[in-house]
Amino acid sequence: MTESNQQNPSSTPRARVLSGMRPTGRLHLGNYMGALYNWVQLQHEYECYFFIADYHALTTDYADTSKLKENVQEVALDFLSAGLDPKRCTIFIQSHVPQHAELHLLLSMFTPLSLLERVPSYKDQQEQLREKDLATYGFLGYPLLQSADILLYQPDFVPVGQDQAAHVELTREVARRFNQLYSPKRLVGTDAASLAEEPDPARLILPEPEVLLTPTPKLPGIDGRKMSKSYGNSILLSDVPGSVLEKMSRMTNGGQRNPQSKPGNPDICPVGDMHALFSKPMVNDMIRERCKTAEIHCVQCKEIASASINLHLHPIRERREQLEKNPDEVWSILERGAAEAVKRAEATMDQVRSVTGLSRNRPISSQVKRAFVTSESSREGHDLSLQTVWWDQEPNLRAKNVRDYWLSSIVPVEVKLTQDSDRVFVTWKKKRVYVTTSREDLEGRWGFEAKPKSYELLALLCWDKELTLHDFIVPQVVYQAPWTAYKKAHKDENLIFWMSRSGSQYYLELPGAEPIEITAYRGQYGPMN
Repeated sequence: MTESNQQNPSSTPRARVLSGMRPTGRLHLGNYMGALYNWVQLQHEYECYFFIADYHALTTDYADTSKLKENVQEVALDFLSAGLDPKRCTIFIQSHVPQHAELHLLLSMFTPLSLLERVPSYKDQQEQLREKDLATYGFLGYPLLQSADILLYQPDFVPVGQDQAAHVELTREVARRFNQLYSPKRLVGTDAASLAEEPDPARLILPEPEVLLTPTPKLPGIDGRKMSKSYGNSILLSDVPGSVLEKMSRMTNGGQRNPQSKPGNPDICPVGDMHALFSKPMVNDMIRERCKTAEIHCVQCKEIASASINLHLHPIRERREQLEKNPDEVWSILERGAAEAVKRAEATMDQVRSVTGLSRNRPISSQVKRAFVTSESSREGHDLSLQTVWWDQEPNLRAKNVRDYWLSSIVPVEVKLTQDSDRVFVTWKKKRVYVTTSREDLEGRWGFEAKPKSYELLALLCWDKELTLHDFIVPQVVYQAPWTAYKKAHKDENLIFWMSRSGSQYYLELPGAEPIEITAYRGQYGPMN
């Protein structure tokens, strides 16, 4: 029917979530419980993008990249074996989506150095990693790259634990700076003296993401410190049962129960933390009671904890074993994920490039563009028959090509349009123009679909069976009454409308209204100025 929107009008999009993880090798239980376990739950409720942050690995380990590809593969295996489903979420490698680097570069143009130098982890990690030369822009700028990672997908939420919530604030600050500089503005104030411009909250190009607080249970390493591969105290998701048992047998009990006849306190014991996370409630209750009464020795307690951990890891190990036998399938999942991520990222970058004055389209000379005053010959339409490559493309891409052709070759040079969002442009007088495309159907009509928001102008681009493009610029006053009535009656439901032709006359058909003749608006761009 229409190429403006291929989704079901009644469908409600899910909120979007974005998160990533550095590839430092096989993941351990701390990585799993701190992030990955929560991601697996989130994929059922949100539109999720999860990536392996190989660029970020270079910010501290640029001097030795010998294991980077191997580590990426290991993390991908852990992602999939832990339960991330490529049918429910998008999984990809950061460097396979070049828009991450592009947006990072653009954000670096206006981000003050002082903002990055104030990031708490900047000096902390330099102190902890003294053996490495971290006096580099890559290390200073990694929080900005992280901001680009997030903002590129215009997510609603970033899932983090309570202790990481502050890290998202830098991203929000960067988004505010960008929107202040480049997003469409609105006037605010009560009178002429107090009028001021501010970014229009409804049209922000890089919306500020919210923090999605996720549970981050206490999970110590076998020495009682935070679980970390650098400390050598971790239990890996891929560890075999015997290895888990051996590591748990060495786990500290917090310096308690010497001798074993003394009662213990599971609340200050790392082994108790493991039971709380992995043992069944009945087992956990039994362990806590017998520890407090010295009815169980630490050796037995650790053996039971290792059995609980192994029971939880068993299906993860089984999935990993199957995936390891088919590495090509893992790589295919990452490639398909990158292709999906590129689509979403490019939608953002189209907007970003437009408002920052960048363009990937070759400029068309004013001699090629049509004159501002429409002649009778231009009313005959525009020949698209030479664009033979378009007609075998999928509908959304074909529609985008028609819009791009319209912008570069048909819109008069005097008309200045800035892209605001997908299919929405703004004139220099801040008029919002909704640009939509359609091809003639078997009944000789053109079907369109749009969000029934407020637009000052509709740009209807439609082509007939002879591949002649017709362009109509319809002012709001023509269609406002039925458009507003539909909006009130149906709220956010997409509006489906039509255009028909009778001889040389063209009519706009909106729900609940008589056909409106729009022939006079064919090729007329005056209302845009």
